[in-house]
Amino acid sequence: MKKDAVAYLNTRKKGDFAVQKNEVENYCKYRFQIVEFFHDHRASATPPERRKGFSEMLDFCAANNCPDIIIHDLASLSRDMDAGLAALKSLNEHHTVYCVNNDFFGFRDDPEQRREAIDNFLAYMEQYRESTRKAVPKVSKRVKKEDGRPIGRPRALNEGQIEALVTIRQGGTSISQICRMFDVSRSTVSKILADYPELKGEWKGARQEPPEGPAE
Repeated sequence: MKKDAVAYLNTRKKGDFAVQKNEVENYCKYRFQIVEFFHDHRASATPPERRKGFSEMLDFCAANNCPDIIIHDLASLSRDMDAGLAALKSLNEHHTVYCVNNDFFGFRDDPEQRREAIDNFLAYMEQYRESTRKAVPKVSKRVKKEDGRPIGRPRALNEGQIEALVTIRQGGTSISQICRMFDVSRSTVSKILADYPELKGEWKGARQEPPEGPAE
């Protein structure tokens, strides 16, 4: 028997809603009955709790005793990773969150174990954030003699963030979504994944060579 659930979509482009809505409906076909869709558009820079659609979803769930929430993917919760993780933590306290794409938590048929898996992921992310806050940043040996400031561009991500990026990529999150989550360029992600060739994937813009045919 299907369980009632709500879906929350946070879109960036005009045609995203129709595409994501269709993907949600396909995902839920044999497991959930979507009773209501909630939607925010171009709100990634706004914390989820301050968005109209997100707030309306929480009110609906509370009023209708609806514990299951479907989202398109983790990256769509927020452009800011900390805000997205905070929103996921808040949702996980009272609801069971399911991701249509790149869902690496598992336990889709066991809500309690799924929430525990999400809690473990959040605890891991908090642990690495705390360790990076306490770590003393290394100063480059190439410094200006006048004021002692490092020469050159600072690193885009620290060690803890790089570890988290690799973990999320291993879970199946696309490179494009990782770029949005960590606010870095695709070239930065490619450099980080250089030591993990199995995670790099293929660049969609790569030139395709035509198949060889018989010589005329």
